[in-house]
Amino acid sequence: MKGVTDLLIKAFDEHSPEILGEAVSLYIDEAVDLGLNPYVRFLELIGEELRRFVNLNEPWIRDYVIIHGELLSSMLIEGVLNDILGIRAKAVYDPGLVTNQGWGGAEVIHELSRGRVRAMYPGLLRKYDVLVVPGFLGVTLDGRYSSLGRGGSDYTASLLASYLNASRLTFYTDSGGLLSGDPSIVNDPVLIRDVCYEEAHAASIVGVKRFHPRTFEPLLRSRVLTLITSPWAEGGTYVSNRCVETPKIVGLGAMRDGSYRVSVIGYGIARNEDFVSEIRDISSSHGFRDLIREGDHVVSIISNGKNEDVTRLVKELHGWVRKWVG
Repeated sequence: MKGVTDLLIKAFDEHSPEILGEAVSLYIDEAVDLGLNPYVRFLELIGEELRRFVNLNEPWIRDYVIIHGELLSSMLIEGVLNDILGIRAKAVYDPGLVTNQGWGGAEVIHELSRGRVRAMYPGLLRKYDVLVVPGFLGVTLDGRYSSLGRGGSDYTASLLASYLNASRLTFYTDSGGLLSGDPSIVNDPVLIRDVCYEEAHAASIVGVKRFHPRTFEPLLRSRVLTLITSPWAEGGTYVSNRCVETPKIVGLGAMRDGSYRVSVIGYGIARNEDFVSEIRDISSSHGFRDLIREGDHVVSIISNGKNEDVTRLVKELHGWVRKWVG
């Protein structure tokens, strides 16, 4: 249900029952289209309940409103699986994650969450074939819903996979995996077949692929094999603990102060003086001389220059990276 969370945020921030109604109506329309008519009245009741909250200003209420996109999606998916496909499915509206009260970007309390998840899920999985778990949210110690922040569904999946010692975790994306560069900027990006968790974690921190910045953090020392793919792709990008020291990805992001961050990502490249020297030579040829080593796996150039100058730098750095990744 693309765009629903943005609608819910806007509805709360502008105290608009009309926008809230627009968001809920997307689910009602979907339920009707799917033939899940018994769900329609329930969705209408949820809409009426949420309208009572949109004029309030409490931070926890904002979280409560905006996480309903995930809750309602989970409900409809359960309906499709059970009522249409005949699969024993259960929507789990509390994913088992315990958080603090950092509304809008709550921190997960791992010790408590790990215990709850390991206590909850095995019994449910013995009873049902499929569990539908909402991402993006947790529950505080006093029982209120909290938001993990944008991209939090990816983070939720990683946490559950880590806590449950899953053998496989799959993320579905439009691009079907991690690319060597942004196809809207470079002409010849290639699919990276294998990266390690350190590289994926570094890429998420600097904003590549719009993963939550902590998505891969729970998996850094795990044995979970992750696949980033699309529902229509045969392959994708595998993420594991097998690391190869080469540059792999060039990313471009806008900073809050209006500057740009161009990042080259690869396992250990910030420790490798040969790689750093080549990146410095390329960036210097475009008039950018200040390099930042962001941990061991990212070398970045921060630029206040013109957009077209930064684009040219990205393209040349990507051409250099392509030597290593095909």
